[in-house]
Amino acid sequence: MNNSALPYWLALAVVLAASYGGFKVYQVERNRREAAIAAEELSLPPITDFELTKSDGTPFRSADMKGKVWIASFFFSTCPGSCTRLNQNIKYLSSLDEIADADWVSITVDPATDTLPVLAAKAKELNADPERWYFCRGEFDDVRRIAHDYMKVGGVSLKGHNDFAVIIDKQGEIAGMFNAVSTNDSKKGVEVIKRALAEEYVPKKEKAPPTPVIEAKQEEVALAPEGAK
Repeated sequence: MNNSALPYWLALAVVLAASYGGFKVYQVERNRREAAIAAEELSLPPITDFELTKSDGTPFRSADMKGKVWIASFFFSTCPGSCTRLNQNIKYLSSLDEIADADWVSITVDPATDTLPVLAAKAKELNADPERWYFCRGEFDDVRRIAHDYMKVGGVSLKGHNDFAVIIDKQGEIAGMFNAVSTNDSKKGVEVIKRALAEEYVPKKEKAPPTPVIEAKQEEVALAPEGAK
């Protein structure tokens, strides 16, 4: 090796080592942060229903979706990564006639940035059907709990999420989930959605209140005085 090139290679080795070390520190810190978030979520009471706000300012209530099949995913408008592909794929899936009766719910993980006007602009950019594809926001802590408690998908942090779409059936139960940036996984997701749409909605009967037990009062019998005829 040319001696004049030795300092260059040494410098390169130092830079690579530092980069690798920095990456490992980032991984450890990310895992620690996600573990802390999960622990915090688990310490909170579970939620069975939730409410968010749609881009048009009207409420989105999970309880109102009973009897419908809907698919939820997480994103944020300034995402530099997979969000573009995620939303473009949802746009394609929402156009399929075979699952045209399903609704789609995109929930932002950056509510501070993604105000209602920002979400409305994103919906317009994607030409989303306002009757079937809702862009929603809520307090970040609530969004994180929705991902963990309701969707059972987790992976949500501030400006962080995974690419899974969660399928909720007519009963309000999770029917499945799929990677919404994967073509093969999305095809499997479509089959699950079709099965969920074909199922009959059977409203859960509310428990009837217990029938009160009424104790019969013993009737008092008037006794005739002794010696009376």
